[in-house]
Amino acid sequence: MSSIVCLETEEGLRCEGEEERRARELEERLKQYIENKLKELLEQYEIEITVNVAEGKGVGKWRKKR
Repeated sequence: MSSIVCLETEEGLRCEGEEERRARELEERLKQYIENKLKELLEQYEIEITVNVAEGKGVGKWRKKR
């Protein structure tokens, strides 16, 4: 048996099941983790990315900041 939780949001009333809530919370935590790791990497490395938009391909280079 799954419980349903309803919350008041800026968009209005939002109801979701327990599994949906857990999935949403996990997604939010993963996004935050990835964002934090990217910030760490950008503080340590210089990154250069070249993209060929027509082909949809790109090349990335990185080196440690001096």
